[in-house]
Amino acid sequence: MTAAALNPIDLLISGGGHPLGRPEPAHVPGVEGVGTVVESDTLTPGTRVRVSVPGGFVDGTLAEYVAVPDPACAPVPDALGDELAAAIGVVGISALIGLRDEAALRPGESVLVLGATGAFGQAFLHLARALGAGRIIAAGRDETRLAALSDLSGLVDGTVVLDPDPAGFAARVEKAGGPVDVVVDPLWGPYAQPALAALRPAGRLLNVGQCAGAEATLNAGALRHSRLRVLGLSGGSLTPEQSAAAYAEVAAHAAAGRFDLARDVHPLDDVAEAWAAQAASPGKKLVLRP
Repeated sequence: MTAAALNPIDLLISGGGHPLGRPEPAHVPGVEGVGTVVESDTLTPGTRVRVSVPGGFVDGTLAEYVAVPDPACAPVPDALGDELAAAIGVVGISALIGLRDEAALRPGESVLVLGATGAFGQAFLHLARALGAGRIIAAGRDETRLAALSDLSGLVDGTVVLDPDPAGFAARVEKAGGPVDVVVDPLWGPYAQPALAALRPAGRLLNVGQCAGAEATLNAGALRHSRLRVLGLSGGSLTPEQSAAAYAEVAAHAAAGRFDLARDVHPLDDVAEAWAAQAASPGKKLVLRP
């Protein structure tokens, strides 16, 4: 391993909050990272690859070495550094498949990303732009972080502060250009109905998480009369082959300068500090280097 990304799922699994239960000790966390092949039946030793560990319930990537099946390895472009290559994996794969395949985003359509100030949300902003979205709105609770997104040239066309009141949120979206074709929602809970209210007719609500709660109340009339669709995606449901193919596309965007993520890099010896930073929602990707 040369670089391993730290993700919220790592904290969830190690803390025993995952639906599959708590992993047995001794447990090595980490579901993704980048490294060089030491030994393989199909890959040349020395090849740089991005690796994924299914579910994180086997020894993971926060280590000097990790053993994974060959199909879980994806080549890393020469133009892409180890740290960014590790940072864009889980978030980029979900953003690409979620927008392109699940929500069927078409060039010129508009996108609203809730929770956009976090690394996951930022990945959706970048990939929406790379896929040709015509208007991109970022929504979040931290106005300072929203302002920082506005400073990134060409990334967003507007920002709105999150509001759990559907009418209030719809009014804020109207000021930012009006309803959108696709809403990306990693929050759910009290924000699901406001997200629905921000959609134009035939719009799609893509749920990719439940940071604000596992249950929500939706207006059935709005679903029917506006012909809205509610979709869901979990990165854990993807096959290694799907993840590897999507990563190749995401890495190509990053190598070409179309996808970047703010990140902090820590030595593996400082994993406790990085772990605490991730628990506090750092607003950027955290990467560990052995």
